[in-house]
Amino acid sequence: MPISNPLRAVAASVLFALLCATGAGAAPAQLTPAAYGDFAYYTFALTWQPGICSVDDGPMAGADHPEHCSAGQAHAPLVGLHGLWPSRPQALIEAHVRVQQWWARGCDLLHHSDAAPALSAGLRAKLAVVMPQLETSLLTHEYDKHAQCFGFDATRFFTTALAMRSAVGDTPFARYLATQAGRTVAHGDIVAAFERSFGTTDAAAIQLQCGKDGAGREVLTQLWINVRANALNAFPAARSLTHTPIDQDTCPATFLVPAW
Repeated sequence: MPISNPLRAVAASVLFALLCATGAGAAPAQLTPAAYGDFAYYTFALTWQPGICSVDDGPMAGADHPEHCSAGQAHAPLVGLHGLWPSRPQALIEAHVRVQQWWARGCDLLHHSDAAPALSAGLRAKLAVVMPQLETSLLTHEYDKHAQCFGFDATRFFTTALAMRSAVGDTPFARYLATQAGRTVAHGDIVAAFERSFGTTDAAAIQLQCGKDGAGREVLTQLWINVRANALNAFPAARSLTHTPIDQDTCPATFLVPAW
């Protein structure tokens, strides 16, 4: 049964309030890990929500287990939050743990925990608006794989990630992406728009992620931005940006920026 106009208006006002609350707040904090704090950079993983929800190889998918966004997935904002990922700690580098192992297992290499982060209902509501809502909790996965072994305070960690997502959402780059929704674009044009918006000449500071949608088209799914660990609170200033030793960009020369 269609939702009546008054109820639709109430639902819209609630969503708007959540979005405003998510966007509000202080600049990104300088996170201080309690352990393994000698890593070089963070990968700040953002999602292009219409893309991440249109592919089977999303952030939680396995070879035999595609993950799909729920029917109640919010359609705004377009640029969502995947996670904030510390790079390989020095202890693992000295133990000759390959970076690919770190990407695959993360904190499980140091300390295993399946526990969900202890967050307030209000913070969870803000995260639900901007994170892909999958069959398996992406929020718990992000905390388990990328945060808990470092001893980050969960509230501070996710509040910082929210502030960083909001900072990107307020850039000309995010507005440019919104104008490209539904269009096929050139890889170089997207990177150039990022460089102009963030005031950087380091094209490798952003790595685009693509996947195939149900129609077999290459579509934008994620935006990975590399941020110096010791300059997190300066994000998104150019001096906070860096690049990874290994290129992980998966988008072809041209691809679709999907729309809802």
